[in-house]
Amino acid sequence: MLRAVVIACTLAFTSIAHAEEYVYRGGWQTTNRRLSGDMTCVVTSLAKHEWQGRFHGTWQGVDFDYTVRFHGPARQLAGIALIDGASYDWRGWINADEFKADFGGDRYQGSFDLKRQLAHTAAKRSHQKATHR
Repeated sequence: MLRAVVIACTLAFTSIAHAEEYVYRGGWQTTNRRLSGDMTCVVTSLAKHEWQGRFHGTWQGVDFDYTVRFHGPARQLAGIALIDGASYDWRGWINADEFKADFGGDRYQGSFDLKRQLAHTAAKRSHQKATHR
C-alpha cells in the first residue's frame, strides 16, 4: 500500500532546471482501505517533461524506498509503476511549493499531498533522525 503511495508521489513535478533536486514531504492516504502515513519525495528533472522521484519513509515500522519515473508538464503529470507485484497509475501536479497526486491500482487507491522542504530543513531532519536512533 505504502508503495502505491510512493509511486503516486513519484509522478509529479514542475518545470525546474535540469538535474536539480527538490524535496517534498507530507502525507498519503488510501481510500479503499484505512491506511495512511508520511513520506518524503526527492524529485529530479531529467529532461523537458521527464521526471524521477525517490519516495521514501517508514510505514508501520518498515522502511520503504522507491524510485519512479514519470512524465508530463508540471500541471499534468502521469506515470505507471509496478510495486511489489501490483500495478499502479497516477495523475498529479507539481509546483515550487506542492506536489499532489491521486493514484489507483491493483491493490490500493488514494492520494498524497506533499509540501516543498527547503534543502537545509530536509538535511537537518535527516541528520536529527539519524542521531536519535
